[in-house]
Amino acid sequence: MAHVTETTDLHVPAPADQVQPIRRGAQSRLPLKTAIIGGGKSCADLLALLSDERLTHLKMEILGVADPNPAAPGISRAKELGLFTTGDFSELYNLPGLNLVMELTGSLAVREQVIRTIPLQVTFIDHRGARLLWDLIQMEIEKQSLQVESEKKLRQFLESAHDVIIIKDLEGRYLYVNPAGSLSTGLSREQVIGHTDFELFPEAQARAMSESHQEVVRERKTRFSKDRMHIGGEVRQYDTVRFPIFNEQGDMDSLAIISRDVTEEMALQEELRRNKEYLENILSNSYDMIITTDTAGRIVTVNPAAERMLGYSRDEMIGVRVENFWQETERRREIIRQVETLGAVTNAPATLVAKEGRLVEISLSISLLRDAQGRVLGTVGISKDVTEENRLRKQLLEQERLAAVGQTVASVTHCMKNVLNGLKGGSYMVEVGLKRNDPKLTREGWETVQEGVDRISKISLNMLSYCRDRKPVPVAVSPYQLARDTVELVEKSARQQGVTLTCRGAEDEIVHLDPDAVGRALLNLVTNAVEACKEKTYGPGESPRVDVRVERAEGGIRFTVRDNGVGMDQEVREQLFKRFFSTKSYQGTGLGLSTTAKIVAEHGGTIAVDSESGKGSTFTVFIPSEPQRTEGETCRP
Repeated sequence: MAHVTETTDLHVPAPADQVQPIRRGAQSRLPLKTAIIGGGKSCADLLALLSDERLTHLKMEILGVADPNPAAPGISRAKELGLFTTGDFSELYNLPGLNLVMELTGSLAVREQVIRTIPLQVTFIDHRGARLLWDLIQMEIEKQSLQVESEKKLRQFLESAHDVIIIKDLEGRYLYVNPAGSLSTGLSREQVIGHTDFELFPEAQARAMSESHQEVVRERKTRFSKDRMHIGGEVRQYDTVRFPIFNEQGDMDSLAIISRDVTEEMALQEELRRNKEYLENILSNSYDMIITTDTAGRIVTVNPAAERMLGYSRDEMIGVRVENFWQETERRREIIRQVETLGAVTNAPATLVAKEGRLVEISLSISLLRDAQGRVLGTVGISKDVTEENRLRKQLLEQERLAAVGQTVASVTHCMKNVLNGLKGGSYMVEVGLKRNDPKLTREGWETVQEGVDRISKISLNMLSYCRDRKPVPVAVSPYQLARDTVELVEKSARQQGVTLTCRGAEDEIVHLDPDAVGRALLNLVTNAVEACKEKTYGPGESPRVDVRVERAEGGIRFTVRDNGVGMDQEVREQLFKRFFSTKSYQGTGLGLSTTAKIVAEHGGTIAVDSESGKGSTFTVFIPSEPQRTEGETCRP
């Protein structure tokens, strides 16, 4: 932005071939209401100079001083003078009538921050321009003894200034232009001095510049403006101040112009404005709740979605601790501890308390909020209202549960019906055999009844194992003896059907497992293997066989059940452990292998199958030495 310096007793640095004095003038009638950024020694000295009664005619009013150090000498001096002081320079922008800000810190970072934030109607002088003002004031005080030296310094400052500095006579002829002015116009000093705007620029541009010139001459007042100039095929924007220069008699004899090229700064401010609008649109139109907090957990910003979700207005939430809206404050603290460790947490479930006690279930993603230097400012959290989603999920699970109940009842009922028909047939044969005194018929009927009872027992045990969400109760057992006992339960009926059953393995091993549950799983596998052998027609030299093996494995024990029965194709293998899947038609419930898989999962183990159609199957079960509970399928019905 343009530097505004309303000075007196100036002499104009002239071209090398001719020295032109900067004529003494009087102050403009428009006072400069100024704020200073940087409360160092330079600020304290400047305040001391401006408080000198000899300089009251400068009509420069200092409104306030900003410095993060409350003990800075400039802050202390400003407080003595009753001026406004602050640690945040942006608060200076709110001072009534402020039209000029001077930066005395010398920091490029502070200068960039001011450029990004300063209101467009306020003129800005950085530490270089302020230095110029400082020396001009010193020249006023020391004009009698240091006039020659001051003029040298003034020439140096004018020549080295980054702003365009121009002096014209009342007719509009250029008396002085500094190197920055020559560079901005693309014309040398020799090409400019002594000429008017109409001799140097296109007519439309020259007319606009002349009108501004005449306005200052006519009204004899300082004028601020924002100018646009076509230079080098592009439009450049300038913040400009024009002010009259008066001679010792009080007559205006020349005009000074100071302009700063703010094209890049305006583009930056426009980009910042667009980005701000973009972000505000995101916040305003987001369906999810977005809340930021400071390091103390107090709410700093909320978006409209937060107001809708919680039922509170923005004013009711700003400054309130965010924990006040949580059903469980310890849950919030737990999440924050994770954020401090990991930097962010995503999709954390939580429950908030909305207005009138209504509970809102959310999925929260939260991360630390940092500034450009990486310092933590607080947190930013994005919350999705999942109350309805959770309700629908629970409803769906309930529907699935009811459907599973129906499917289970239908499957078991169908199987039980077939078993009951067998029991009826067997009991009828027993009754007829007894009436006829026919032992053979009676024995055949009784065997049918026993077979039906065994099937009902098996169905009942599988249903109990499958439906019960049971944590294994491990005890020290011999896995070989457990497998041996299981084989003995099936061995008699297998022998009657011509199937050879063997059990081999590590007889001395002792592991911890639930013998009832694992025995149930092994019984299902061995029974299935025997039945697979029954369904196959064997050729010459081949006989049905089921081998059970127990081996020590790393971290646990391995049971292997191998048969040379009918085997399975890939399609059957892929569905083998699914609930209610069976290849036994009306004779099976489809719960046997599902129950086996559930028992193995409850022990933290694994089950695998290797099978080929027509050649047999091998089931391998691994149980870890220390069973651990895992989330298995439970009987939700």
